[in-house]
This record gives sequence, structure tokens and C-alpha cells, in this order.
Amino acid sequence: MHEFDIRIAFQIIGALLYITNFLLLQTHRIHATKPASLLLVISACSILLTAAIIGHDWGLILLEGTWLFLVTTTFAIRQRSARRQAVLEREAAESAVAPIRTAPVAEPVLAPVARERELAGAAA
Repeated sequence: MHEFDIRIAFQIIGALLYITNFLLLQTHRIHATKPASLLLVISACSILLTAAIIGHDWGLILLEGTWLFLVTTTFAIRQRSARRQAVLEREAAESAVAPIRTAPVAEPVLAPVARERELAGAAA
């Protein structure tokens, strides 16, 4: 009988996650830079990296480790950008709802003579 190897289970699960992501991308159900796709790839990378570490497959460790670093970095940048965009949209919505009220500007007080000259100039 064949002995069960956990690495094979990890490899199959990781490969199925990659294939699922690929099929979803090809059918336009998700986009490559959206969190759902990135999380699928991160999960697959992590699982395959674990299998590579267990088996001491140095080439696969390097490949999956690099891929995991790149995808995780992309995910973090996208999440930070999305949070920043949400804050900006919330601030814009708040400023549109409650406009900033300024204190009324008082007209300068003119001396009575200057005020008469101003009115006389306007009438002419």
C-alpha cells in the first residue's frame, strides 16, 4: 500500500486554488488585482511553499517564496490604497453634507463724510 504523504495533499490543494483563480479570471468573474484573486493566490502560494519546505525543494521554495512576497506586497498596497480612497470619499461626503460655515464679514465702517462721498460717486 502507498504511504500517505502530507506534501501530496498540500500540492493538490495549492494547485486546485491556482486553477480556481485561473478559471475565475478567464470567465471574468474576478479581476487579477482584486482582493478575492489576490487572497486565492496568497493561499495557494502559502500551501505550496509549506509543501516545498517539508520536502526541502529549494527551487520551489525560492519560486513560491518570491511569488508569495510579490503577491502579498501587491495585496497590502491595494488595501492601503482602498482604505485611503474610502477615507477621502467619506471626508468628501461629510463636507458636501455639512458645508463649512464662515463668520459673516463685517463691512468696514466708513466715516460719515467718506460714506457720503461713496454714495455721491455711485449716483454720478
